Amino acid sequence: MSLEAIGTIFIILFLSAAAAVAVNTGFTLVKINSLEQDIVTVRMQTQSMFANSTDYSGLDNARAIKVGLVPKNLQKGNGIAHAFGGSITLSANDSNASFTIDLEELPLVACVQLAKFQPDAWYSISVNGAALEPETPVMDIVENCNIGNVNQIVFEAR
Repeated sequence: MSLEAIGTIFIILFLSAAAAVAVNTGFTLVKINSLEQDIVTVRMQTQSMFANSTDYSGLDNARAIKVGLVPKNLQKGNGIAHAFGGSITLSANDSNASFTIDLEELPLVACVQLAKFQPDAWYSISVNGAALEPETPVMDIVENCNIGNVNQIVFEAR
């Protein structure tokens, strides 16, 4: 095999790898954008459902699914899961008269993007147990997110 042929093969392999990375990045961004919309839908539907209540007691995944608070694409059997494969748990926080949307097993890029998502719209946001403020710098958010699919974000709303 000539050097020219080997060079051509390397160029093709490099371009193929670059295209695969670009496609994967595109799919990840689509998943994140979809999850952002789904979280807003859950928040708005839940707030609407409990509009005349003083708290969110009794809220859990099974009841949320039963009354239609959860978009169909998040429903996985009897549970709730996001597009990255992790679970989502809805629950009441009676001490704050609020509710939480707990997302588990998020990859690093989703963790960072979601932690920055509408910070003023939430009562609180925590990443892997660390509370964030609306003005938390992006690099501090990056430090709170872990490499791999091991991140947890808890959104709390009233």
